[in-house]
Amino acid sequence: MMKDFPGASQTFDFQDQEDFARLHDRLVQVGYLDPGLLEALGLKDFSGIKCDDHGVLLERINTDSALHTLVRLFLMEQTVEKTRVERALLPLTISSLVNAGLVFCRADGIRAAVKLLPFQGLALAFDLTAFMETDLRENYVMGVGASTITLSNLTIRRPSRQTLDLGAGCGVQAFLASQHSDHTIAVDINPRANQLSRFNAKLNQLPTVECLQGDFFGPVAGQTFDLVVSNPPFVISPETRFIYRDGGLEADSVTRRIVQTVPGYLNEGGYCQILCNWAQIKGRPWQDRLAEWFDKTGCDAWVMRSESLAADIYASTWIRHTEFFDREMEFKDRLHKWMAYYQNLDIESVGAGLITMRKSSARQNWFRADESPEKMVGPCGECVQKGFERKDFLETVQDDQVLLNSRLCLSPDIRLEQQFEPGDGQWKPNKTLISLARGFVYKGSTDPLMANLIIKCNGKRLLKELLPDIAHTLGAPLEQMTPAICRLIRKFIEQGFLLPDTQ
Repeated sequence: MMKDFPGASQTFDFQDQEDFARLHDRLVQVGYLDPGLLEALGLKDFSGIKCDDHGVLLERINTDSALHTLVRLFLMEQTVEKTRVERALLPLTISSLVNAGLVFCRADGIRAAVKLLPFQGLALAFDLTAFMETDLRENYVMGVGASTITLSNLTIRRPSRQTLDLGAGCGVQAFLASQHSDHTIAVDINPRANQLSRFNAKLNQLPTVECLQGDFFGPVAGQTFDLVVSNPPFVISPETRFIYRDGGLEADSVTRRIVQTVPGYLNEGGYCQILCNWAQIKGRPWQDRLAEWFDKTGCDAWVMRSESLAADIYASTWIRHTEFFDREMEFKDRLHKWMAYYQNLDIESVGAGLITMRKSSARQNWFRADESPEKMVGPCGECVQKGFERKDFLETVQDDQVLLNSRLCLSPDIRLEQQFEPGDGQWKPNKTLISLARGFVYKGSTDPLMANLIIKCNGKRLLKELLPDIAHTLGAPLEQMTPAICRLIRKFIEQGFLLPDTQ
């Protein structure tokens, strides 16, 4: 284990505060923050760079340009000749970067002490993977991973007077939220995370972001928010080896504690969005267990499950993600420890997804839990918000007669596909598929009769005025068909194929 790691004890700050602007300006000048950099390197995202890719990527950035130098230094974690780094970062000095904890000097050149990642116009400093092999690894600060991207894509981006990023890490969710918030607070219990988020806020010139250190909601006691976002230490583990991963509470108690505490910090109508894992108990529907979390919170809640992993697969994935084993036996010993923990708690699998809450304390609250769509196209925060609005509408039309007296509109993103199969020398209709082309790309099969009913929903006619044609076509009594049709219509509304005429 590496006991001494350059930058491990740094406070991440420039002695000359003007160096923050100098570094940011230089990154912009050379194109380091340009979204076209990904395309130029032939990558889908920087967070996916693997050691196996280094040989190919280094061939693509083999010039002495300032951009290629900084990519080699901060993204590829290569040792770069000192004079090249000096030229690339002028007017900053190497000593300034060393004192700030960004780089360190070696006999053969300059090496990065942190990752400096371009992400959605931001420059984000966070820990290198090698920091996990030090004695200070508990304080490891992660950067942009799959969970980061998922939460940012699903965050509701309406204007917010004040936003809280709980468990902020390097600060990325707070920084993105600052673009639509008057004031944003980033809270993390990890002192190193707090230092890096402060550094990143200054580097990205975000004066409306405040970075505080503390546990859960302690640093913001007495304050309320229009939006709370959280990517907390949600991993269900018997360990406390990493602050960013292990919450230190039993099973999924970290997430449950946030769910049951956050209502006191939300303004009426305010949202809380948590990307998390939860335990799925043997013999019990996961929806029922989670529904109990929200009882008496005064919040409507929508849980979208994106994944469910068997306990052994889940444990193996996370153990290999953070541990470095010299012998396979060490891995097996760790896995047995995790599995014994799960078995003691009757955990047979682990669910993953997004919890979204909205404070609505003046009426009876609703709870929704379902599977996420297989595909999401583009930022989908608006889809989450619209989903809440449609659920509100569905709560008002639980009686079929009320639903039948409503007017519905067709989503402009709806698509219909007819599949055919060969038979008797001609094409025979096989399946009629319905899907959405943007946002939450729900899809499924329907039949021509329902497809023809849906296309007539233009917001001008009552739903009940559209049903007689179907009854006539099938030669069935209308009253006999109505309950089944209403059930299908509600599902189409829930998933966004059909919209209340108010949307």
